[in-house]
Amino acid sequence: MSENSELGSEADARDSGSGSVGKLELFFDLVFVYAMAQLTELVRDDVSWRGFGHGVLGLLAVWWAWVCYTWLTNTFTTNRVVFRCLVIAAMAAMLLAASALPIAFSTGALVFGLALLAIRVIHLVLFVVDASHDDEHLRAGLLRLVPSLLIAPVLIAVAAAFPAPYRELLWIGAAIIDFGGPLVAGVEVFRVVPSYFVERHGLIIIVALGEAVVGLGTGASEHLQQPVVLAAAVLGVLIAASLWWTYFGLTAGAEQRLEDADGPERSRLARDAYSYLHLPLVAGVTFFGFGASVALEHVSDPLPLLPAIALSGGVGLFYAADVAYRWRDHHQLVPDRLLAAAASLLIIPPALTMPAWSVLAALTAVGALRLTWELVRRPRIGPAAAGQVH
Repeated sequence: MSENSELGSEADARDSGSGSVGKLELFFDLVFVYAMAQLTELVRDDVSWRGFGHGVLGLLAVWWAWVCYTWLTNTFTTNRVVFRCLVIAAMAAMLLAASALPIAFSTGALVFGLALLAIRVIHLVLFVVDASHDDEHLRAGLLRLVPSLLIAPVLIAVAAAFPAPYRELLWIGAAIIDFGGPLVAGVEVFRVVPSYFVERHGLIIIVALGEAVVGLGTGASEHLQQPVVLAAAVLGVLIAASLWWTYFGLTAGAEQRLEDADGPERSRLARDAYSYLHLPLVAGVTFFGFGASVALEHVSDPLPLLPAIALSGGVGLFYAADVAYRWRDHHQLVPDRLLAAAASLLIIPPALTMPAWSVLAALTAVGALRLTWELVRRPRIGPAAAGQVH
């Protein structure tokens, strides 16, 4: 099959609502793999409440940049040469922003801010060009979002000229504008391709988990002569696997729920369940990755407060966010994930006195018990209920 016929098939599939994530989007997501690693470096360079707060603000900025392009490539196909070139340009700008992340609140503030602004401008150019050939309701919806899409990165760029804490306050203002924009302006006019949206967000969860696993492998490779470190790394992988299993579950149904939603409700569901509630899922994995890397460095010692919160709290945040996601998606309350979230948080106090490897073991046990609960209960779930599980 020729390239042109493949591109035509991709366009037809996306328009009919059965599109899948293309190679360009997967290529674009590579810079977010790097950004995840840089976020960990940002926190590791300043293991304090201040550094932790910087990591959260950096994650908010990076996440919303990814969200904007996800809605773009969900709405329009990427088969035109100009579209592809501009997406690659945005990818280059995102690489510069990610490179500046560890020093985004000091000497790299201006580089990060300008790179983020460039990413947003390219995004708007792509959206405006493609929307100009579409219906006027989509163009009007985009125009309502333009102020928030531009003001937020401008604030981050301007923040480079201010010292702390004014710089951080401007970043917080930018995050409020970014996340509040779709709530105020609405997203009802935007199309959502269910198969594409579900697959793209599933892939970003895997990207985050992959970065955590890479961190575990890197930490273990530096201590190959210490069996306890190798065992702790294996426990970390088991925790990551339990998070993967928690999200993807044993059956599917998320795509069908988006399919069943009406046009405006589908867009609101996509915004809430994916653009908003997948952020704490990714944040949980990112915090877990940071805490696990510190645990491997001091595997026989108790964890300091912040790494303990990041490790156990990150896992707990992931479970709690999965509960929130499922409730917004299909009003399903899952007690096993609620209990797993509570159990993970309860591990934080003893983590301050017990060896780091035992914290990893305890979190592994929490994940194993939750999975056992799911496996035991699965045969009792009828076909109708089974379709409601992600």
